[in-house]
Amino acid sequence: IGWDGYIYDCDFNQMLDLKVDCKSKHLNEFDAAILNQRNIVVNQHCYGCTAGSGSSCGGAVAG
Repeated sequence: IGWDGYIYDCDFNQMLDLKVDCKSKHLNEFDAAILNQRNIVVNQHCYGCTAGSGSSCGGAVAG
């Protein structure tokens, strides 16, 4: 969650201003049911985390 109340899927998305992909983008509009049904915003920078190379990320690419 950004300083201005907008919701992001991760810190990296926040730095790129990639807000969550649903109607509930801000804390003032918070709705857990809507957020639970959203698609997670991904982009090229996400592969760093899935490969275990992101900032404190422990993910792994299936082999």
